Amino acid sequence: MLVRTMTTLECTELLDSSRLCRIACAKNDQPYIVPAYFVHAENYLFMFSMLGKKIEYMRTNPHVSVLVEEHGEHRDWKSVIVDGRYEELPDEIGHKRDRDHAWSILSKYNDWWSRAR
Repeated sequence: MLVRTMTTLECTELLDSSRLCRIACAKNDQPYIVPAYFVHAENYLFMFSMLGKKIEYMRTNPHVSVLVEEHGEHRDWKSVIVDGRYEELPDEIGHKRDRDHAWSILSKYNDWWSRAR
């Protein structure tokens, strides 16, 4: 098996062609990871989520890791891990422009609002 580091372009292409990821967060030293749909645009990952444990954790500790993977034939696979910070765009006047922009990016894809199963 050949393991190698992907180029920045290869990583970007995988992020651009994928919609499903795993997002990891932590609260009080307790890790939590869940599947989520995302869109990669403008060097950001945009996601929509209802309130729940994931949002609770990320509000407490905004440091997150996102795993995107692609499985090929046989045992071939590619993966990208993105470390970043959770930034919420609340439904408030000061965030309207950013929310509208995120909405326009997400709404280009029919699965942006779907719950992962």
